[in-house]
Parts: sequence; structure tokens; C-alpha cells
Amino acid sequence: MPVGLAELARTAGGKPPAGLGDVAATGITLDSRSVVPGDLYAALPGAVTHGAAFAAAAKAAGAVAVLTDPAGQERAAATGLPVLVVPKPRDVLGAVAARVYGEPTSELRLLGVTGTNGKTTTSYLLEAVLRRIGQAALIGTIETRIGDEVVKSVRTTPEATDLQALFAVMRERAVAWCAMEVSSHALAMGRVDGARFAVAGFTNLTQDHLDFHGTFEDYFAAKASLFTPERCDLAVVNLDDEYGRRLAAQIVVPLVTVSTTGSADWTLAGTHQSEHGTTVLDIEGPGENLTVEIRLPGDFNVANALLAVAMLRQLDVPTEEIAAGLATAAVPGRMRPSPAATV
Repeated sequence: MPVGLAELARTAGGKPPAGLGDVAATGITLDSRSVVPGDLYAALPGAVTHGAAFAAAAKAAGAVAVLTDPAGQERAAATGLPVLVVPKPRDVLGAVAARVYGEPTSELRLLGVTGTNGKTTTSYLLEAVLRRIGQAALIGTIETRIGDEVVKSVRTTPEATDLQALFAVMRERAVAWCAMEVSSHALAMGRVDGARFAVAGFTNLTQDHLDFHGTFEDYFAAKASLFTPERCDLAVVNLDDEYGRRLAAQIVVPLVTVSTTGSADWTLAGTHQSEHGTTVLDIEGPGENLTVEIRLPGDFNVANALLAVAMLRQLDVPTEEIAAGLATAAVPGRMRPSPAATV
């Protein structure tokens, strides 16, 4: 339902402009080309052009107000629309978008996966299990899936406005679970602000994205920011990775650990290949043992599966559903066994 601009101004930490009357927003976007009637247009500073340069186009498309910074205020005000001005609009974009769409993640159980490698595979493993126990969704590098509807992804983690809109659609379709990849770019740029994760998983950290983050320490700090009381209820961390061990030592949210080679809450008792070419994992957890199989070869996928199992068990997903879901899970574009060629 529409949200009044005065309330959105309070959410953003800014002062409501005078003369708002009953103006309210039904959506929000930071792309003027995507504006539909009733939207709040977020005019952000860009690398080349300020979003306020497109405020007139946003008004013509039906925007009811503009959210921007002091640098964009004059051009936004020239449209005659109400203007919400805050020092750093990107910093509040997630919270404002969540408010516009009625805090949709309060009705979703989000499972977030971050790390350099393994995010995509682990997310697909999670979703394969979640689909067995209710309406489920997936957000990641390859695609976004809401139930059986599939949309090609533009980026690993959508912008905050698009992400909250997706969550709102999930709520409308009675989706109970969502597995998603959480990139370091998304964390650094606030794209997941306003989202609450029931459980967050960490795979590993290797040198990557330094063109964006600048230093490896900044890269690690971006990943670590997912595992804070503001963003997640519980963390599951892979201790096989050096930075996983470092992360585990500094986390203040409830923590569960996994390891394929050493001591942790969840470990491997052993693995072997089945006659069908699948990988069978014997897993030991706190007070329980379970056996699962996956159709993905490689030690790295054993680690991904162990992380997925531990995350799912923290949400009390039954072990039989975990085993059944993992046995059928497939990841587009990733290795999997194929039948021997016949001649």
C-alpha cells in the first residue's frame, strides 16, 4: 500500500519537505527509465552524471517525488516535485525501499551466501532443498527464480530498490524461503540494506575484485559486514579457509562452523564415489549424523554441500528433505557427471 513521503523522509533521516499533503509512493527506483506512476525516484550521484539530470524524465514517467543529495537538490526541485534531501542517499536506499514495500523480508526466511568462490553452487544446493518444503526463490549470478518463474540476472545481487521489489513479489506469491548470493559489491554499496538474513554462510576468500575494493583488507571487511547483528541472525562459516577462521574469531552473532578437514561443529566423516558417479558425504554434526549425495564432482563442491547442510539444519530443515534435495540439485554451467559414451 502507498507510503507517505513524510514517513519515508523520517526513514531516510531527512527533513520532510513542506507542502507534502497526501503525497505517497507505491514504488521506488534509481533508474529514470524504469519509473512507473507512483514511484519515488532516487537520483544518486554517478561516476559521470548525477541522477538528478534525469529527474524531469522521471516526473514525465509518473514519479511523485525525488530522493537525492544536496548536489542534486536544485535540479530535482526544478521539476516541481517534492524533494527528499539526505547527505548520502545510497546509504539509506535499502531502508527506504524496504519501507516502501512494507518490510517484505519480515515474512521471508533469507539464506545468504557470500565468499569469493562457491556462492552460486551453494545457493543452488540450498534452493533445491527449500523447494521441497515450500515455495522457494533464488537470487544469484546466473538467474533469479521465484517458484517456477525464471529471469536472467543482471548482477549477482540486485540494487536495493530492485531487491526489495523482488522480495515484495515473493511475499505476494507466498514464498517462504529465499536463497541468495551476496556479493562484496552489494555489501559495500548497501544493496542488501533493509534485508534481514535468517542465516548467512561464508565459503572462502581469495584475491579478487581489488579493482573495486582497493585492498584485500577492504574486500574482507565488505564480506564480514554481512555477519553482523544488523544483517543476520546466525552465521555459518567454513574454517578450512584462512579468512573463514579470522571471520569466526570476530563474529558476535551466534556462530556455527564447518570444516572438511579439521575440527568444527559440522565435519566430514568421509566421502566416496557411488557407482553412479555421484559423491557421497558422511557428515557429522552436533548430536547427529547424516549421509547425502551430490551430482557435482570435486572437493570444492564437497565443501559447498557441507556448508549448505549446516545452514539448512540451523533452520530445522529435516535431514531427509536435505538428502533428497541435494541428490537432485544441479547448477547451470557447473561440472556434473555424465554417462559414459557408448560406441
